[in-house]
Amino acid sequence: MNIYLVRHGETDWNKRLLFQGQTDIPLNSKGLSQAKRIGKEFCGKRIDAVYSSDLMRAVQTAKQIKAVSGFKGKIREEKLFRERHYGKLEGEKYESGLRDEDYGVENDTVFFKRIKKGFVRVIKGHKSGANIIIVCHGGVVRGILAVVLEPKNYKRLRMYNASISEIHYNKQRNAFFVTLFNSISHLSKKDRDEIREHLKGV
Repeated sequence: MNIYLVRHGETDWNKRLLFQGQTDIPLNSKGLSQAKRIGKEFCGKRIDAVYSSDLMRAVQTAKQIKAVSGFKGKIREEKLFRERHYGKLEGEKYESGLRDEDYGVENDTVFFKRIKKGFVRVIKGHKSGANIIIVCHGGVVRGILAVVLEPKNYKRLRMYNASISEIHYNKQRNAFFVTLFNSISHLSKKDRDEIREHLKGV
């Protein structure tokens, strides 16, 4: 089984380096273009299922992937793959030291339990040879990788807009392998250069 983790394309809040969380922000024009480029990466590949966070920026990305890649199935929207809820920080600038419970931020325990539930549901719902796309958010991609690899410093992982990560799951061995991480090779050089500004992001 191969699971492709796709972060949504750029939004205006990404560009302004604002916490988005579960605020429903659409893709900007660059984000739509990025989503189409992601779709091209899956042309010619057999895709058995596409899941998406139900937030607009993820759904819009998934729809572009479906349109460009030729995937014929239904996009399965899943609330469990929503970004972390950042409470009062949503709409505010990225700043370290502001992510505590005083601002109503969804804590790690609740966040990991939620995304793990969604990820396990996907794994159990498909056969061992399936190819699955999950379109979600930077925090969710990091979280799923943390579930798979169990790193202590998962917050040091940085996920670019419109990036693709891939996890291979061997059902017989019940073992996960990360085979692609945070790839943006499908984007233009100009986009790749600009997108690295988001290293300072969440």
